[in-house]
Amino acid sequence: RIMEEDGLMAHATEVGQYLKSQLQTHLGSLPGVLEVRGQGLLIGVELNKPCGALIGLAAEAGLLLSVTSDTVIRLAPPLILSTAEADEIVARLKPLVEALLATDAA
Repeated sequence: RIMEEDGLMAHATEVGQYLKSQLQTHLGSLPGVLEVRGQGLLIGVELNKPCGALIGLAAEAGLLLSVTSDTVIRLAPPLILSTAEADEIVARLKPLVEALLATDAA
């Protein structure tokens, strides 16, 4: 059983690194994204503005997320997340973040 837990943690670390890198690639250069950080599958995306409105919008898009410190999107997907599912998270989250950040420009 310990080996199974070790394997799961290794998987979570690997997929977490992948998800974080994909978020950095697709969101990190957007004006208004301050930082993408995290460890394993606990990942935060810090914005330069409050992002609580994303919780409901993300739920409508099939994503469960939370917001901490008013400006940090917190993702905590299950440890068994696949890279394909990580790609889906990025694909669903990116337009929501872009739309939220665009409201600043107006």
